[in-house]
Amino acid sequence: MTVVVLAMDGSPDSVAAARRLASRPLLAGSLSVHVAHVSPVLGSPGLSGAALDAENRSQADSAFAAAEAVLPGLPLVRHWLHGDPAAELVQLAETLDADAIMLGAKGRGAIVAALLGSVVSAVLAQATVPVIVVNPRAAQARAPAQA
Repeated sequence: MTVVVLAMDGSPDSVAAARRLASRPLLAGSLSVHVAHVSPVLGSPGLSGAALDAENRSQADSAFAAAEAVLPGLPLVRHWLHGDPAAELVQLAETLDADAIMLGAKGRGAIVAALLGSVVSAVLAQATVPVIVVNPRAAQARAPAQA
């Protein structure tokens, strides 16, 4: 069985990663997909603990629903994590003895990534398993125009 950690934050980029997994399974045979959503420890300014928890729960539920919509019929295991996204994804992959981590690239550019950091870069630096990065903007740029 191939075990994949699919990072989902509900963005179009993470949905593209799920679509890639649906359209081209990693290996023939059985697949175990662990959908991971990582909520930040800090939230929007002025949110109380309960409001932050509710906001995080709503975002996690949306991310899980997006994965389920793209991967219908495939049993998905949900993981709602809190903290640093890269560290949590790598730790989950290690705990599950996963074969790969799959995530979408936001494609913010080198300058923004250097200033704010990049989850993709951090996962690539920390992971001990293969990391599959889906860049939907690059795929769209290569796709022939449809008339």
